[in-house]
Amino acid sequence: MATGIGENEQGLPEDAPRAWRRWSRRAQNIATIGWSSFLAACLATGLFFAQVDPRDIQLVVTSMRDISAEAGYAIGFFFFWFVCGVSSLLAVFLIRTSRRRNGRPRTSDHRTGN
Repeated sequence: MATGIGENEQGLPEDAPRAWRRWSRRAQNIATIGWSSFLAACLATGLFFAQVDPRDIQLVVTSMRDISAEAGYAIGFFFFWFVCGVSSLLAVFLIRTSRRRNGRPRTSDHRTGN
């Protein structure tokens, strides 16, 4: 059924909502790293602070004497998010730079199927 509306390079109508368009490779990488590290940090924070009270950490670390329990939870979460983010970044880097079984490098063009 012809509507008289052209298609873009992704095969979508030119007036298609922005949400229908595919993400760029960089946007996919950022979303993958961000969300996977966020969810892993949530899990790690929950498991860690189920066993450890932030006030117990204040007794060990002398520079944290004036920090509230809520600030301790926040610091712990951002620490876990950073560690999980570095891990996710390394995983995405290794996947994107890997070679195929035939020895050829992977291409970044997702439209050709390579």
